[in-house]
Amino acid sequence: MQLTRNTKIAIGAFLAFDLLVASWLIYLFLVRSEIDEINDLRDLGATRYPAPAALQDIQLTDQNGQVFTQENFKGQWSLVFFGFTSCPDVCPLTMAELGRFFADSGDVPPAELPQVVFVTVDPGRDGPQQVGDFVQQFHDSFIGLTGTDEQIAEAAQQFYIAYQVSDGDHGEHGDNHNAMPAEMNPDDYRVDHNTHVSLVNPRGELTAVIRPPIREEVMRRLYPQLVAD
Repeated sequence: MQLTRNTKIAIGAFLAFDLLVASWLIYLFLVRSEIDEINDLRDLGATRYPAPAALQDIQLTDQNGQVFTQENFKGQWSLVFFGFTSCPDVCPLTMAELGRFFADSGDVPPAELPQVVFVTVDPGRDGPQQVGDFVQQFHDSFIGLTGTDEQIAEAAQQFYIAYQVSDGDHGEHGDNHNAMPAEMNPDDYRVDHNTHVSLVNPRGELTAVIRPPIREEVMRRLYPQLVAD
């Protein structure tokens, strides 16, 4: 049967409309999947950054006295937590939960576990020996970092960490750093700080944040989702 020109145009229009509808349905499916993933992560206490941010100009010292820079984040996933070794509660609790996650990571093979990096916000009291002794309590592969006030502040800013020295009685001192005031008893102050855990991808980019409280059972579910392609 010979099709007329108008019939051909009508058929072409229908086909184009069908392709448009199919494309729209695929788009809606992808958007819905992305929304579901965002909601799942949010329910587990995590947020993936819209655009990963490359870390730079990090110059710290590990528990062995070796220099640790942004290059040390490349080649593996990393979980990064800022705290201080004399913290009475949230710091040891968070590190203990990460240690338990390492001991029982569920479906995550040991070879795919991230490096865990603890960065002190109290370099006045936390040298390499102190951060080393602290992280070794939780897992022998954990890395402890310290540095000068300026080096810590530079790193903390990139991880969206705010911290303040407080004497517990007279409020906070300083401006987003932990330099201890000269009149303060060196054994009588705390450092108030953010307590989230940051995720760095193998390209050395900050990619997600995990909100407190950190729990091992949640990490077993959360971590595979965050590192999935």
